[in-house]
Amino acid sequence: MRPAGEGTPLSAEVLRQAAERPNLPPRLARAADAVLEGKFTWEDVAGGRCEHPFARSLFTPKADETLGPFLRAVAEELQPDQPVQPVQHADVPDDDDFSLHTYLE
Repeated sequence: MRPAGEGTPLSAEVLRQAAERPNLPPRLARAADAVLEGKFTWEDVAGGRCEHPFARSLFTPKADETLGPFLRAVAEELQPDQPVQPVQHADVPDDDDFSLHTYLE
């Protein structure tokens, strides 16, 4: 995983803390359940080593809109003096996100 621009990338600790919050977004809840089931770890996700669909769904363009602010708020609480940028995976399209498709020739 890599940060989009300057700032601190989202860490395993940020993901872990966010997953323990009440009213967490559904994408993160599904990934947290998979972590509890032993399918992958937050370290795998933060390190970009996880190909599981629930982990990959955290880094789609749509997730950046819906989950990104939540994760950045948690990260800022943990490290208030460091700016945090979202982590992006441009190669992980969202099923509902057609921004990476071209239909005109």
